[in-house]
Amino acid sequence: MIHWGIIGAGNIARRFIKGLSYSQNGKLYAVASHTATKRTELKDLYPEIVTYDDYEQLLDDPQVDAVYIAIWHKEHYEWARRAILKHKAVLCEKPATLSSIQMQDLASLAKENQTFFMEAMKTRFIPLVLELKKQLDEGLIGDILRIENRFCYDITNASQTRYLFDQEQGGILNDVGSYNIASILDYIDSPVQSIESSVQYMQGVDCHDQITITFTSGQVGYLEIAMDENLSPLMTIYGSKGKITCMPFYRPTQATIELNNQKAYHIHKDYIFDDFYTEIEEVHQCLKNHQYESQRMSLKDSIDCAMLTEKIKQTFKEENHEI
Repeated sequence: MIHWGIIGAGNIARRFIKGLSYSQNGKLYAVASHTATKRTELKDLYPEIVTYDDYEQLLDDPQVDAVYIAIWHKEHYEWARRAILKHKAVLCEKPATLSSIQMQDLASLAKENQTFFMEAMKTRFIPLVLELKKQLDEGLIGDILRIENRFCYDITNASQTRYLFDQEQGGILNDVGSYNIASILDYIDSPVQSIESSVQYMQGVDCHDQITITFTSGQVGYLEIAMDENLSPLMTIYGSKGKITCMPFYRPTQATIELNNQKAYHIHKDYIFDDFYTEIEEVHQCLKNHQYESQRMSLKDSIDCAMLTEKIKQTFKEENHEI
Protein backbone atom coordinates (compact mmCIF):
# COMPACT_ATOMS: atom_id res chain seq x y z
CA MET A 1 0.00 0.00 0.00
CA ILE A 2 1.45 3.35 -1.09
CA HIS A 3 1.12 6.07 1.55
CA TRP A 4 0.55 9.45 -0.11
CA GLY A 5 1.43 12.86 1.22
CA ILE A 6 -0.02 15.95 -0.42
CA ILE A 7 1.67 19.33 -0.51
CA GLY A 8 -1.14 21.85 -0.87
CA ALA A 9 -4.78 21.67 0.17
CA GLY A 10 -6.72 23.54 -2.51
CA ASN A 11 -9.47 22.32 -4.83
CA ILE A 12 -7.17 20.26 -7.06
CA ALA A 13 -5.77 18.45 -4.01
CA ARG A 14 -9.29 17.58 -2.88
CA ARG A 15 -10.14 16.18 -6.29
CA PHE A 16 -6.98 14.09 -6.11
CA ILE A 17 -8.03 12.77 -2.70
CA LYS A 18 -11.36 11.66 -4.14
CA GLY A 19 -9.65 9.84 -7.01
CA LEU A 20 -7.21 8.21 -4.58
CA SER A 21 -10.08 7.01 -2.39
CA TYR A 22 -11.12 4.51 -5.09
CA SER A 23 -7.70 2.85 -5.16
CA GLN A 24 -6.80 -0.47 -3.59
CA ASN A 25 -3.10 0.30 -4.04
CA GLY A 26 -2.67 3.60 -2.24
CA LYS A 27 -4.22 5.78 0.44
CA LEU A 28 -4.04 9.29 1.81
CA TYR A 29 -1.67 9.48 4.75
CA ALA A 30 -0.68 13.14 5.21
CA VAL A 31 -1.36 16.67 4.01
CA ALA A 32 0.82 19.75 4.39
CA SER A 33 -0.61 23.25 4.04
CA HIS A 34 0.41 26.69 5.22
CA THR A 35 -3.26 27.55 5.74
CA ALA A 36 -4.66 26.49 9.12
CA THR A 37 -8.30 26.52 8.02
CA LYS A 38 -7.56 24.14 5.14
CA ARG A 39 -5.68 21.76 7.42
CA THR A 40 -8.59 21.79 9.84
CA GLU A 41 -11.15 21.18 7.11
CA LEU A 42 -9.25 18.17 5.77
CA LYS A 43 -8.64 16.79 9.28
CA ASP A 44 -12.37 17.02 9.94
CA LEU A 45 -13.10 15.15 6.70
CA TYR A 46 -10.31 12.58 7.17
CA PRO A 47 -9.60 12.26 10.92
CA GLU A 48 -7.02 9.51 10.39
CA ILE A 49 -4.60 11.67 8.35
CA VAL A 50 -1.52 13.47 9.62
CA THR A 51 -1.41 17.22 8.94
CA TYR A 52 1.63 19.48 8.76
CA ASP A 53 2.01 23.25 8.53
CA ASP A 54 5.46 22.80 6.98
CA TYR A 55 6.16 21.04 3.67
CA GLU A 56 9.60 19.88 4.80
CA GLN A 57 8.09 18.05 7.76
CA LEU A 58 5.89 16.05 5.41
CA LEU A 59 8.90 15.09 3.29
CA ASP A 60 10.79 14.04 6.42
CA ASP A 61 8.00 11.70 7.52
CA PRO A 62 9.30 8.15 6.87
CA GLN A 63 5.73 6.89 6.37
CA VAL A 64 5.27 9.01 3.22
CA ASP A 65 6.04 6.96 0.09
CA ALA A 66 4.75 9.31 -2.62
CA VAL A 67 4.04 13.03 -2.81
CA TYR A 68 1.42 14.84 -4.86
CA ILE A 69 2.46 18.47 -5.37
CA ALA A 70 -0.54 20.76 -5.75
CA ILE A 71 0.73 24.25 -4.97
CA TRP A 72 1.40 27.34 -7.10
CA HIS A 73 3.30 26.79 -10.35
CA LYS A 74 6.38 28.70 -9.26
CA GLU A 75 6.80 26.42 -6.22
CA HIS A 76 6.62 23.12 -8.13
CA TYR A 77 10.29 22.87 -9.00
CA GLU A 78 11.64 23.53 -5.50
CA TRP A 79 9.40 21.02 -3.76
CA ALA A 80 9.61 18.37 -6.46
CA ARG A 81 13.39 18.63 -6.24
CA ARG A 82 13.41 18.35 -2.46
CA ALA A 83 11.06 15.37 -2.60
CA ILE A 84 13.21 13.50 -5.14
CA LEU A 85 16.34 14.11 -3.06
CA LYS A 86 14.51 12.54 -0.11
CA HIS A 87 13.58 9.58 -2.35
CA LYS A 88 9.86 10.27 -2.32
CA ALA A 89 8.02 9.37 -5.52
CA VAL A 90 6.56 12.55 -7.05
CA LEU A 91 3.39 13.31 -8.99
CA CYS A 92 3.56 17.03 -9.74
CA GLU A 93 0.73 19.15 -11.09
CA LYS A 94 1.24 20.72 -14.48
CA PRO A 95 3.17 22.64 -15.52
CA ALA A 96 5.79 20.68 -13.61
CA THR A 97 8.23 23.56 -13.99
CA LEU A 98 8.33 27.04 -15.50
CA SER A 99 11.48 26.38 -17.55
CA SER A 100 12.96 23.53 -19.53
CA ILE A 101 16.22 23.82 -17.56
CA GLN A 102 14.33 23.13 -14.35
CA MET A 103 12.55 20.17 -15.93
CA GLN A 104 15.82 18.77 -17.24
CA ASP A 105 17.25 19.03 -13.73
CA LEU A 106 14.31 17.11 -12.23
CA ALA A 107 14.66 14.44 -14.91
CA SER A 108 18.38 14.05 -14.16
CA LEU A 109 17.72 13.85 -10.42
CA ALA A 110 14.98 11.25 -10.89
CA LYS A 111 17.35 9.08 -12.93
CA GLU A 112 20.33 9.56 -10.60
CA ASN A 113 18.27 8.78 -7.51
CA GLN A 114 16.15 6.09 -9.20
CA THR A 115 13.15 7.95 -7.81
CA PHE A 116 9.86 8.21 -9.65
CA PHE A 117 8.70 11.53 -11.10
CA MET A 118 5.72 12.27 -13.33
CA GLU A 119 4.00 15.45 -14.40
CA ALA A 120 0.28 15.13 -13.67
CA MET A 121 -0.92 15.15 -17.28
CA LYS A 122 -4.11 13.23 -16.54
CA THR A 123 -5.35 13.53 -20.14
CA ARG A 124 -2.92 10.84 -21.25
CA PHE A 125 -4.53 8.30 -18.92
CA ILE A 126 -8.20 8.97 -19.73
CA PRO A 127 -9.66 5.68 -21.11
CA LEU A 128 -11.05 7.28 -24.28
CA VAL A 129 -7.75 9.05 -24.99
CA LEU A 130 -5.90 5.74 -24.65
CA GLU A 131 -8.35 4.17 -27.12
CA LEU A 132 -8.00 7.05 -29.58
CA LYS A 133 -4.20 6.89 -29.34
CA LYS A 134 -4.28 3.18 -30.12
CA GLN A 135 -6.61 3.58 -33.10
CA LEU A 136 -4.72 6.56 -34.48
CA ASP A 137 -1.44 4.65 -34.25
CA GLU A 138 -3.15 1.89 -36.24
CA GLY A 139 -4.07 4.38 -38.99
CA LEU A 140 -7.75 4.98 -38.24
CA ILE A 141 -7.80 8.31 -40.11
CA GLY A 142 -4.62 7.81 -42.09
CA ASP A 143 -1.73 10.22 -41.70
CA ILE A 144 -2.35 12.95 -39.14
CA LEU A 145 -2.24 16.32 -40.90
CA ARG A 146 -3.50 18.89 -38.39
CA ILE A 147 -4.63 19.05 -34.77
CA GLU A 148 -6.69 21.88 -33.33
CA ASN A 149 -7.65 22.21 -29.67
CA ARG A 150 -9.13 24.90 -27.46
CA PHE A 151 -9.28 25.55 -23.70
CA CYS A 152 -10.98 28.89 -22.99
CA TYR A 153 -12.75 30.07 -19.85
CA ASP A 154 -13.69 33.44 -18.35
CA ILE A 155 -12.37 34.59 -14.97
CA THR A 156 -12.89 38.31 -15.46
CA ASN A 157 -15.50 38.38 -12.68
CA ALA A 158 -14.04 35.58 -10.54
CA SER A 159 -12.38 35.90 -7.16
CA GLN A 160 -9.25 34.13 -5.87
CA THR A 161 -7.37 34.33 -9.16
CA ARG A 162 -4.36 36.21 -7.82
CA TYR A 163 -1.77 33.66 -8.95
CA LEU A 164 -3.02 33.90 -12.55
CA PHE A 165 -1.83 37.51 -12.66
CA ASP A 166 1.47 36.93 -10.87
CA GLN A 167 4.23 38.01 -13.27
CA GLU A 168 6.40 35.04 -12.26
CA GLN A 169 3.87 32.30 -12.94
CA GLY A 170 0.67 33.76 -14.33
CA GLY A 171 -0.96 33.84 -17.71
CA ILE A 172 -3.13 31.40 -19.59
CA LEU A 173 -0.24 29.56 -21.27
CA ASN A 174 1.15 28.58 -17.86
CA ASP A 175 -2.30 27.79 -16.52
CA VAL A 176 -3.87 25.42 -19.05
CA GLY A 177 -1.55 25.54 -22.07
CA SER A 178 0.19 22.37 -20.87
CA TYR A 179 -2.95 20.38 -21.70
CA ASN A 180 -3.08 21.74 -25.24
CA ILE A 181 0.62 21.28 -25.88
CA ALA A 182 0.83 17.77 -24.40
CA SER A 183 -2.21 16.70 -26.44
CA ILE A 184 -0.68 17.93 -29.69
CA LEU A 185 2.66 16.28 -28.91
CA ASP A 186 0.86 13.04 -28.07
CA TYR A 187 -0.05 12.67 -31.76
CA ILE A 188 2.72 14.57 -33.58
CA ASP A 189 6.32 13.46 -33.17
CA SER A 190 8.42 15.90 -35.16
CA PRO A 191 10.77 18.85 -34.58
CA VAL A 192 9.18 22.30 -34.65
CA GLN A 193 9.77 24.33 -37.80
CA SER A 194 7.98 27.58 -36.96
CA ILE A 195 5.49 29.14 -34.54
CA GLU A 196 3.08 32.02 -35.03
CA SER A 197 1.13 33.58 -32.19
CA SER A 198 -1.52 36.21 -31.57
CA VAL A 199 -1.69 37.23 -27.92
CA GLN A 200 -3.80 39.55 -25.81
CA TYR A 201 -2.81 40.68 -22.33
CA MET A 202 -4.65 41.43 -19.11
CA GLN A 203 -2.89 42.94 -16.06
CA GLY A 204 0.45 42.22 -17.69
CA VAL A 205 -0.02 38.50 -18.42
CA ASP A 206 -1.24 36.68 -21.53
CA CYS A 207 -4.98 36.09 -21.30
CA HIS A 208 -5.97 34.98 -24.81
CA ASP A 209 -3.52 33.17 -27.08
CA GLN A 210 -3.95 31.77 -30.57
CA ILE A 211 -0.91 29.74 -31.59
CA THR A 212 -0.04 27.87 -34.79
CA ILE A 213 2.85 25.39 -34.68
CA THR A 214 4.25 24.04 -37.95
CA PHE A 215 6.39 20.92 -37.65
CA THR A 216 9.15 19.86 -40.02
CA SER A 217 6.97 16.88 -40.96
CA GLY A 218 4.50 19.35 -42.48
CA GLN A 219 1.95 18.64 -39.74
CA VAL A 220 0.31 21.58 -38.00
CA GLY A 221 -0.90 22.10 -34.44
CA TYR A 222 -3.24 24.97 -33.58
CA LEU A 223 -4.26 25.87 -30.04
CA GLU A 224 -6.43 28.58 -28.56
CA ILE A 225 -6.37 29.25 -24.84
CA ALA A 226 -8.07 32.03 -22.89
CA MET A 227 -9.16 33.22 -19.49
CA ASP A 228 -11.32 36.07 -20.79
CA GLU A 229 -13.88 34.14 -22.87
CA ASN A 230 -15.86 30.91 -22.60
CA LEU A 231 -15.49 28.69 -25.67
CA SER A 232 -16.12 24.97 -26.16
CA PRO A 233 -13.02 22.89 -25.26
CA LEU A 234 -13.03 21.04 -28.57
CA MET A 235 -10.24 19.06 -30.23
CA THR A 236 -10.29 18.08 -33.90
CA ILE A 237 -7.70 15.75 -35.39
CA TYR A 238 -7.59 15.88 -39.18
CA GLY A 239 -6.13 12.97 -41.12
CA SER A 240 -5.72 11.92 -44.73
CA LYS A 241 -8.70 9.55 -44.36
CA GLY A 242 -11.03 11.54 -42.11
CA LYS A 243 -11.22 13.39 -38.80
CA ILE A 244 -11.93 12.90 -35.10
CA THR A 245 -13.57 15.39 -32.75
CA CYS A 246 -13.94 15.18 -28.98
CA MET A 247 -14.90 17.48 -26.12
CA PRO A 248 -13.68 18.36 -23.59
CA PHE A 249 -10.42 17.30 -25.20
CA TYR A 250 -8.47 17.13 -21.92
CA ARG A 251 -10.85 14.57 -20.35
CA PRO A 252 -13.28 13.28 -22.99
CA THR A 253 -15.64 10.33 -22.73
CA GLN A 254 -17.01 10.48 -26.28
CA ALA A 255 -15.53 11.11 -29.73
CA THR A 256 -17.03 11.44 -33.18
CA ILE A 257 -15.23 9.77 -36.06
CA GLU A 258 -15.88 10.84 -39.65
CA LEU A 259 -14.07 8.80 -42.26
CA ASN A 260 -14.03 10.10 -45.83
CA ASN A 261 -17.30 9.41 -47.66
CA GLN A 262 -18.72 7.43 -44.73
CA LYS A 263 -21.36 8.14 -42.13
CA ALA A 264 -20.03 9.57 -38.87
CA TYR A 265 -20.08 7.34 -35.80
CA HIS A 266 -19.36 7.73 -32.10
CA ILE A 267 -17.17 5.87 -29.64
CA HIS A 268 -17.70 6.15 -25.90
CA LYS A 269 -15.62 5.23 -22.87
CA ASP A 270 -16.45 6.31 -19.34
CA TYR A 271 -13.89 7.26 -16.73
CA ILE A 272 -12.87 4.54 -14.31
CA PHE A 273 -14.41 6.14 -11.21
CA ASP A 274 -13.28 9.68 -12.13
CA ASP A 275 -10.74 11.57 -14.24
CA PHE A 276 -7.98 11.33 -11.59
CA TYR A 277 -8.09 7.61 -10.82
CA THR A 278 -6.29 6.29 -13.92
CA GLU A 279 -3.45 8.79 -13.53
CA ILE A 280 -3.00 7.75 -9.89
CA GLU A 281 -3.05 4.07 -10.82
CA GLU A 282 -0.32 4.71 -13.39
CA VAL A 283 1.89 5.94 -10.55
CA HIS A 284 1.06 2.88 -8.46
CA GLN A 285 1.85 0.54 -11.35
CA CYS A 286 5.17 2.26 -12.05
CA LEU A 287 6.17 2.03 -8.39
CA LYS A 288 5.20 -1.63 -8.30
CA ASN A 289 7.49 -2.21 -11.29
CA HIS A 290 10.32 -0.14 -9.75
CA GLN A 291 10.22 2.43 -12.58
CA TYR A 292 11.37 6.02 -12.13
CA GLU A 293 9.19 7.29 -14.97
CA SER A 294 6.00 6.49 -16.87
CA GLN A 295 6.25 5.47 -20.51
CA ARG A 296 2.95 7.24 -21.19
CA MET A 297 4.04 10.57 -19.68
CA SER A 298 7.80 10.25 -19.59
CA LEU A 299 10.46 12.60 -18.32
CA LYS A 300 11.29 13.39 -21.95
CA ASP A 301 7.62 14.18 -22.61
CA SER A 302 7.68 16.77 -19.83
CA ILE A 303 10.94 18.24 -21.13
CA ASP A 304 9.45 18.45 -24.64
CA CYS A 305 6.36 20.24 -23.30
CA ALA A 306 8.50 22.71 -21.35
CA MET A 307 10.72 23.41 -24.35
CA LEU A 308 7.77 23.97 -26.67
CA THR A 309 6.18 26.30 -24.11
CA GLU A 310 9.39 28.35 -24.08
CA LYS A 311 9.49 28.48 -27.87
CA ILE A 312 5.90 29.73 -27.90
CA LYS A 313 6.69 32.44 -25.35
CA GLN A 314 9.58 33.63 -27.50
CA THR A 315 7.07 34.49 -30.25
CA PHE A 316 4.99 36.75 -27.99
CA LYS A 317 5.50 40.26 -29.31
CA GLU A 318 5.33 43.57 -27.50
CA GLU A 319 2.73 44.87 -29.95
CA ASN A 320 0.23 42.26 -28.79
CA HIS A 321 -2.19 44.49 -26.95
CA GLU A 322 -3.63 44.76 -23.47
CA ILE A 323 -7.40 44.43 -23.09
